[in-house]
Amino acid sequence: MPPPQDGVDDSAARVPLLPPPAPRRAAVRLHPLPLLIAATLAASYRLLFLAPAPSYYQSLLLSLGSNDTAAAHLHALTIRPHLAGTGANALAAAHVAATLSSHSFRTRLTSYSVLLSYPAYRSLSLSAPDRDTVLFALKQETYAGDPYEAVSAEAVPTFLAYAASGSVSAEAVYANYGRAEDFAYLAARGIDVTGKVAVARYGEVFRGDIVRNARDAGAAAAVIYSDAKDYAAGKTFPDGPWMPPTGVQVGSTFKGVGDPTTPMWASSEGCERLTIAEAMSSDDMPGIPALPVSWKDGETILQLIGGDVAPENWQGGDGAAAYRFGPGPAVLNLTYTGNETMVTIQNVISVIEGGEEPERYDQNPQSPYPQYLLPNSNLGKGHCIIYSTNPSVGSSIQPECDGWKFNLR
Repeated sequence: MPPPQDGVDDSAARVPLLPPPAPRRAAVRLHPLPLLIAATLAASYRLLFLAPAPSYYQSLLLSLGSNDTAAAHLHALTIRPHLAGTGANALAAAHVAATLSSHSFRTRLTSYSVLLSYPAYRSLSLSAPDRDTVLFALKQETYAGDPYEAVSAEAVPTFLAYAASGSVSAEAVYANYGRAEDFAYLAARGIDVTGKVAVARYGEVFRGDIVRNARDAGAAAAVIYSDAKDYAAGKTFPDGPWMPPTGVQVGSTFKGVGDPTTPMWASSEGCERLTIAEAMSSDDMPGIPALPVSWKDGETILQLIGGDVAPENWQGGDGAAAYRFGPGPAVLNLTYTGNETMVTIQNVISVIEGGEEPERYDQNPQSPYPQYLLPNSNLGKGHCIIYSTNPSVGSSIQPECDGWKFNLR
């Protein structure tokens, strides 16, 4: 194309190949509030119209069992004491296995040899200047019409499993809930626990930690009681649900897991084991003598402890006498002899193989079946829930050629 000539209109030659850009407009910012409102409405719609109503899950759970079924299982498990390692406990294990097997679950009993602790001898007395000596019965009393009275003699005496054997006669010191901070507070007040008998109440920490904290503070022995403030705040059994005056909380003081002679490994036949002496001297054991007592006996002890009045959060309930630190003048004479021995127990294992990942095992929540005393709903109620729901769960399992598969939808 020849160059433009003077005087000739060359507007066509000056037209750009692309149109000029449009003028820039100011950016528009969206307020976040409408977006939040829209998201909230969407979530609410999903919850209200797409998800099951909250009562759906409650109705489903309640439909899986019945009160009568749960009551029957609870009665079977609490009709008599079944301390671990005894013939009664073997019968309880057989009942558990039979119940699970009846719902088409693959179930087996597996025996283990483990170190258990039993009481051989216990005594506790209280003395103080110008006072008659009090010898505690260390026994839970029955009541008129008690349906378990006939078998109450089978109940194991009240004790703390794995407490060290020994005899101590020393002044009593009140240690509140027996927490580490409680013993630290006593030390800060200049109250020496060394060589004394620490008196602490249940309610804040594991009983084994109470005894262990007392040991670490230098105490020679420990007594643990259930304070009426925490365990008898209303009508007591059999007139109400609260602990009766002579009721005693018992149990293990071992802080480890499983068999004490096989710490952190399975207690299988022929495995390596600690000796009983080695197991009892480990830091997982309390290391000093200890006994549990009722809130009635605990109040008797506290009434004879003198010294400065403890602070408000160390006191008992309304109407209780003032709690004091001590030490003394109350003197506790405590003797405990334990029988630590290797015995055979049974584990009940029931497996529902999954339709997917059959090699993966998930533990079903459950409660231990060994019982120290009776009646004892705490140890039985977990089983009763499982047994009551198992018939419906069992009916939802689909049979397959290689066993039973559990398919959740």
